[in-house]
Amino acid sequence: MRKEFNVIDSPLCCRKLIEASAGTGKTYSLIHIVLRLIVEERIPIERLLLVTFTKAATAELKMRVREILIRAKQAYENSRDEDTRYDPTLIALIKKWREAEIDPTVFQDAIDRLDDASICTIHSFCQKMLEEHKFSSSEGFDFEIGDDSDLRQEVIEAFLREALTLSDNDEFKKLLLDTKPWEEILNALNSAPKNATVKLFDDLLFIDQKTGQHDKKEWKETQDQKSLEESLRLLLRRFIEKAPQALKRKKRESGIRSFNDLLLDMYEELDNRAFVERVQSRYDGILIDEFQDTDPIQYTIFKRLFLAEDSRAKSVFFVGDPKQSIYRFRNADINTYLAAQADIGEIYELKKNYRSCPSLIEGINRFFTESATPFLDAGMGYSAISAGSNKGPLLLKKGNSFEALPTFEIWTKEKAALNPTGDRNQQINLIANEIAALLSGNVYKSKNERLKPSDIAVLFRVKKYVPDFRAALAKKGIRVLFQDENSIFSTEEAREMLLIIEALESPRDIKALRLARSTRLMGESINAIIPEAFDREGQSELDDKAALKARELIEEALTIWNKRGVSAAIAKIMLECGTQKRLLPLQDGERQLANYQHLMEVLQETSLSLKGISGLARWLSQQIQNPPDDEKYQLRLDSDADLVNVMTIHKSKGLEYPVIFLPFANALELGAAGHHKTRVFKSIHNGRISFTFSFYPVYPNIDETLYHEEDLENLRLAYVAMTRASQRLVLPLTYYKSGKAFKITSNAYAKTLTGKEKASQSDFETCLNHWLKDAPEGLAVQKIADDTQCLSWHKQSTTRQDNNENDEELSAACGRVIPTSWFPTSYTAIARGAAETTERLTLIEEKEDSDESELMNRESFEKSEQQKDPQTLTIMDFERGLESGTFLHALFERIGFDIVKKAADGSAESEATLNRNLTRLMIPFQYHLQPYGIEGYLPVLNKLLKDVLCSKIVDKTVFGTQTDLRLCDLSAKQKTAEMNFTIAIGNPAEGHRPVSSKNLSKLLKHFDPLYHIEIDNDRELRGYLTGAIDLAFEFDGRFFVLDWKGTKLADTAEGFSLERMLEEIQKHHYSLQYLIYLVALRRHLRFCGIENPDEKIGGIIYAFIRGIRKDDPKPFGVFTARPPKALIACLDDFFENGYHEGSVNAYAQTAQLEGTI
Repeated sequence: MRKEFNVIDSPLCCRKLIEASAGTGKTYSLIHIVLRLIVEERIPIERLLLVTFTKAATAELKMRVREILIRAKQAYENSRDEDTRYDPTLIALIKKWREAEIDPTVFQDAIDRLDDASICTIHSFCQKMLEEHKFSSSEGFDFEIGDDSDLRQEVIEAFLREALTLSDNDEFKKLLLDTKPWEEILNALNSAPKNATVKLFDDLLFIDQKTGQHDKKEWKETQDQKSLEESLRLLLRRFIEKAPQALKRKKRESGIRSFNDLLLDMYEELDNRAFVERVQSRYDGILIDEFQDTDPIQYTIFKRLFLAEDSRAKSVFFVGDPKQSIYRFRNADINTYLAAQADIGEIYELKKNYRSCPSLIEGINRFFTESATPFLDAGMGYSAISAGSNKGPLLLKKGNSFEALPTFEIWTKEKAALNPTGDRNQQINLIANEIAALLSGNVYKSKNERLKPSDIAVLFRVKKYVPDFRAALAKKGIRVLFQDENSIFSTEEAREMLLIIEALESPRDIKALRLARSTRLMGESINAIIPEAFDREGQSELDDKAALKARELIEEALTIWNKRGVSAAIAKIMLECGTQKRLLPLQDGERQLANYQHLMEVLQETSLSLKGISGLARWLSQQIQNPPDDEKYQLRLDSDADLVNVMTIHKSKGLEYPVIFLPFANALELGAAGHHKTRVFKSIHNGRISFTFSFYPVYPNIDETLYHEEDLENLRLAYVAMTRASQRLVLPLTYYKSGKAFKITSNAYAKTLTGKEKASQSDFETCLNHWLKDAPEGLAVQKIADDTQCLSWHKQSTTRQDNNENDEELSAACGRVIPTSWFPTSYTAIARGAAETTERLTLIEEKEDSDESELMNRESFEKSEQQKDPQTLTIMDFERGLESGTFLHALFERIGFDIVKKAADGSAESEATLNRNLTRLMIPFQYHLQPYGIEGYLPVLNKLLKDVLCSKIVDKTVFGTQTDLRLCDLSAKQKTAEMNFTIAIGNPAEGHRPVSSKNLSKLLKHFDPLYHIEIDNDRELRGYLTGAIDLAFEFDGRFFVLDWKGTKLADTAEGFSLERMLEEIQKHHYSLQYLIYLVALRRHLRFCGIENPDEKIGGIIYAFIRGIRKDDPKPFGVFTARPPKALIACLDDFFENGYHEGSVNAYAQTAQLEGTI
């Protein structure tokens, strides 16, 4: 009998398996179990073992454990009953612990020793145990983790050389050279223990790939054929016997272990009693996460160490969900999991879903309980879950009212004449039209929050249909990000990055420089680079200024590399070459930029363990030639751009989106011919691994057991796909015509609904009607015809204008002559009395939050600074300088304010999301975080965001608003981050002097001294002013400008006084900056059709973020100003018409009547 697990009261001792369905808060439960083991069972944190299956999951788990310990300590010290500042579960635990008079020092002790805790992957655990106990192991383990592909190739080549030397049969030699099964077979053997059984196919040559048997047309049973096949069989057996041992010797000689070796070495040590006892004595509490992804080797390790009678562990938890076991291609074995249930004993379940709205949960419950066997497997069922969230459905706005959209909608047909291609095209168009309707601006997640593109995900079983879908959305003007599973090293960006690094390696090599310049990263045209010069040998002189400039940039980047690392060097090149600005508007430009960023992170990390640029260039070249199969090198989404998400079902596991579409259900079809071939057939019986090898690749359906397992995994993929949605799930289950038959019931979704492996059309329709009968509001079946292109509500929603489908005749607007002497300038340029001639310098200067002396003294500061306890780090310890200021700006631009608010309010889910986003932004910057690293500064930056965004940053009395201002309360539609602007500078009107820095200085003299800046440069400014406002927002009916400042004005928050801020503002002429910002805002409001824009401008806020603390009644580090409306109007007029003394005097008199700041 299974029980529901309660994180507050359920007993912790003995062995337990917790099955956590999708969305039930598995990680949340795990960290509370850890907390209870530390507090209630008095298990020191260093005697806990937490194992999960990916490095990313390990990092998140460690971060979450640290957070819960800190929160628990705070709550134990100062919380009250029903304290809304803390999570209700934590408050309930605190109440119980206070009654038990728990010693409060237990929390700080655990926090202090967290770095000693074993929170790791299975491979890291094995490595740690083998290294710690190498003297009690059967053989010494003095090794490094490395790639053994080169050694495998050496073994194969040596074996084949010997075989070719010994044979005098030319046909046999040709067979060995033309057919290459060796690596596939050796890889399989290298991942299996010694007790694995191995056999060969009965027929090896002249076979039919569909049956694995001799092809009767080619197999004549001649003596030569028989002799050739027998020789091959003997050779394969010798290879199976000798090659793994030869590879093991080579790895031992080289001091290398692969990740597979770590598991196998640990597995082999399980017969060593001394080793086992030492490992067992190390831990009292064990938690194994993602247990559904285990395999026989991993489970045997856990079973011998922690489930055997001699185990000393007080508490052993296995946590997983068999319904989400979808990684057979990574050796995950669901049967091992099911067999483990009997060994473990007590089975608990998490029964509440906190992800999805109640009606959607009810729809999924009904779908998976319509039959008794939704997974067609007697060993696996489905238990209905309840809703733990009050999340509502999507809302369609109609006038002043809202109408709920269905939460779970199935599209089907009564009859069809479309073939499979026609059916797919119809689904593409229907989904594209629905997405356009969802993004029309009339669909809301809640009454105050519109649906965004990034809230939508479309999941595919296979990637081949994605290009057609992207093209359909592109016609609607909707951009897509496809997060596929290819290696980052297989991309064109990786090859280009290698050319850049080779140029950095040899900056005087003309050919290398020209190849680097030809990349999209640097962006020069082939004509400019002079391609005919590539073949000139011995050329040492550069032909043109562009080439000289490129060399100077490469040499400057090389200097940065030596000081800051490869990531900073590449970033410098991208900045100077305008890579982001140039690529972002292009199709797939977002993808290219994400790939460049990913490569920079990988190269930065790898460079720490390699010698010099040459070593890194060789390493990257090797990865491009043989891309490794490593999750961290898979392409990923590295952008916060608001795009519709497209990904495979496998990639979606662990993620959630408000809206999910599941097109092409029949791609999850059971019983069809295998779409890939293999030489290796692996089976597992009672925990023992068996291999059957074929010399030629054959289809997997030859082995019925193997293929049946693949079919069952498709059912679990259907479950994973359906449970990603939180507010709307759309599942097209449409008939299509295949020959004379209509097909709908052979896919995984239909099999799940009917519970039958061979369901009829009648079975399917009966179950679907029953699913809908008496169903709660929110479940719907939409009948469509072959010619249906959009649904009725799609038409009701005002859809966006399709970018590429506009048939209106276009005509050009009237033009005007643009003076060739125009150039951009900025407040920084004006303040220095010299106009900038490049926008990139403008942007750099506006991001700089440090003075020059600070930058010059940074290196000496870093050397003299004594390393602190990471627990005592604050934002005052964070590095200063240009890069740091830019990084801090990026945090506030790219982290969602709503996520920070929810995290500050105690949402564990939002806290995890916040920390994931922070970690991703910190990775490229990690060089600057030394010696504390990401882990040390993550809580610091987390606190910074909460302090700044959740504090009462401006009292309502300052600007005369109805309420105090908290930035986290601003909705997405109220604010615009990084608002770029261009202020056109007009020609002087009649009787006006030109716009110049000197005349601007003269104008400001008429107003408050705070604004005055003395400039003598009388050069006329022509063209436009450029810049970017960090944050423009609407609050209480007025519009404000905010600028983030990362400058460290003092060592304590109290030092960020008004006097100190004024000193900084005057020093850098920030008053001129915010006046220009307000002119830009005024013009923008006027352009938007807002009457009396002066009455709508609220003021400016300069947030010196290091000084702002949430708990201060009046935060330090906040400078506010309300310049006179007349001054802003005067400046606007000045930039438009030039300087007129009489007009300026009139504006100044009006300003005096208004009052100043």
